[in-house]
Amino acid sequence: MAHDVFISYSTKDKAVAEALCATLEAQGVQCWIAPRNITYGSDYGAAIVDGINESRVMVLVFSSNANASPHIKREVDRAVSKGLTIIPIRIEDVAPSRALEYYISPVHWLDATTPPIESHLHALAGKIQVLLATSEPAAPTPAVAGASPPAHAAPRPVAAAVPVSRRFGLAAVIGGAVAGVVLGVVLWAQPWSSVKNPEPARLAQIEAEQRRDEAARQAKLDERRLEEAAKRAEETKRAEDATKRGEEARRADDARRAQALEEQKRAHVPVVAKPNQESAARPDPAGMKALVEQKLRARGLLKQSNADRWGVIVDITTGGVVTLTGVLRNNDERNETVRLAGEVPGVSEVKPRINVPQSWNPR
Repeated sequence: MAHDVFISYSTKDKAVAEALCATLEAQGVQCWIAPRNITYGSDYGAAIVDGINESRVMVLVFSSNANASPHIKREVDRAVSKGLTIIPIRIEDVAPSRALEYYISPVHWLDATTPPIESHLHALAGKIQVLLATSEPAAPTPAVAGASPPAHAAPRPVAAAVPVSRRFGLAAVIGGAVAGVVLGVVLWAQPWSSVKNPEPARLAQIEAEQRRDEAARQAKLDERRLEEAAKRAEETKRAEDATKRGEEARRADDARRAQALEEQKRAHVPVVAKPNQESAARPDPAGMKALVEQKLRARGLLKQSNADRWGVIVDITTGGVVTLTGVLRNNDERNETVRLAGEVPGVSEVKPRINVPQSWNPR
């Protein structure tokens, strides 16, 4: 089947390429596209080369997929070597790789990145029709009357045909030349959309998208700042609460110490020695017992009621002998209880009668 346009595309852009082929052929422009135009059993590479050699225009569906395809580079290189007109249609906003830039940077592009793509495909079909019409080769005179020439037969030299001035007249020649100049000016005034010079509508759309992206980024930043501020406020409040609790605990501890000292002062009653007798201060057993219980209560070692499982009760004699009776959790608590009782002024001896589960002999 005769064709004029070779469609070069990456297989990942097959949907766009097939839509392009359908649009061009609906406008009367015959296309060569793989794999449709490759016959069964033929060599794939040879079919590609034949398809390019028999075409007049190559339409390159350009995208990041085409950028990365080595087959696209070889097809474009073949088209350049055969003198085909190359028209890239850009469907993705990417720059060409260095390998493709060498071939397609001098040509004009059709920018089809803005939807809908169908309008760009119809515009491309119209311009390719004009391009093919202006570069249509002169039809050769058939050798046999009534016979049709081959679709891509090489035109015969003009000198072998009837002179143009005799067949068409001078006015027709001048009119054709003027029409060609006018058509060239029109095509030059309306070139393919350049990658570096997008249309104003495209620029406006890009600016609007940039503004939306910037607004979204700013909203996320504001939200993140609010979250960080709330987190800092919560951490500050926790620190203040901890400081307040520590201060209250310190004041409570100071109050307990002051109360213990006051009780100790009230418990000590001075003893006046009789004449000719040894002067000695006799401690008050009740005061000493109160002080021992105060120290043990502060450490949680004092049994304060019958409901308490753990703890000791304190007994003291007038001679300062302290007896500790009860049950504690371990030997460390037992030793600590004995030590605290022995630190009280006036205590002469500590007798522990403390039961510790660690010393039990399970049967």
